[in-house]
Amino acid sequence: MNLFLEEKGVESPQLSSDLLIAHVLECERLRTYLDVDRVATAEELAKLRALVQRAGRHEPVQYLVGRWAFHGCELEVGPSTLIPRPCTELLVEEAVRIAGAACETGAPLCIVDLCTGTGCIAIAVARALRVQRTGRRQLAWKGPGADERGASEVDALRGLRVIATDVVPAAVELARRNVAANRLESVVEVVQGDLDGALADFGIEGSVDVLCANPPYVSDAEWKDVPQNVRAWEPETALRGGVDGLAVVRRVVECAPRLLRPGGVLLCEIAASQEQAARQIASSSGLMEAVVLRDLERLPRLLRARRTP
Repeated sequence: MNLFLEEKGVESPQLSSDLLIAHVLECERLRTYLDVDRVATAEELAKLRALVQRAGRHEPVQYLVGRWAFHGCELEVGPSTLIPRPCTELLVEEAVRIAGAACETGAPLCIVDLCTGTGCIAIAVARALRVQRTGRRQLAWKGPGADERGASEVDALRGLRVIATDVVPAAVELARRNVAANRLESVVEVVQGDLDGALADFGIEGSVDVLCANPPYVSDAEWKDVPQNVRAWEPETALRGGVDGLAVVRRVVECAPRLLRPGGVLLCEIAASQEQAARQIASSSGLMEAVVLRDLERLPRLLRARRTP
């Protein structure tokens, strides 16, 4: 199997093989190494062969198994959305860092995630803040019933509101399933609509603490360099951002001053080639302190800017 996938030019053939086997056997990946004497049934072998053939045609293994991990979250994935990537975890970590002060006081907190896709950003941020708030309450309360009072997930998330939007109906439904699977229905609401247009009835203008977005940002010139398994299988509308790749980025940045509270922060993922242009767009939109943070590969990846206090 590994040799077949390698010959087909599939990225990480060993990992792909392991994930497909674990999926077919309905077990953890590690278990496939521990149960080496387990004999697969004819039905399992047939299912595995079919999946390997599809993987050989560069269909993403994440779509084949239907699940993927992101920032400690288990998420359903499908062809209606992008596959969450490690570089986007930088956005999550920065959002949690910025929102951390509210965890100290329990103050109300509003976070918006545009172009949510699988819901990965909204879910990961809410989960991380739940852990942060729960941990602080456990430290603060040491009396009788500390486990119940300190670890209450409802209490930990009180005052936190996360609204996620996507224009694709199938993506909205998938994101809602992921929210439910992560037990965040009381905090994260997923709505259908075009960027901030979906927020008209929420009455949150001027009150958003953190505005997050991972919009399409691949330029026409860079599209030819996108890997085959991405170009052929992941939704083009979630990848391509027009001639310069900034068509949707501009719209996200331009709506930020209206949505953010004074001092609120915009976090928007961009292409590595867009650092200077993104900073200029932010400054032209009236935002201040525009910087671009680097991801784990040291590539310019995350635009951060603040509304004037």
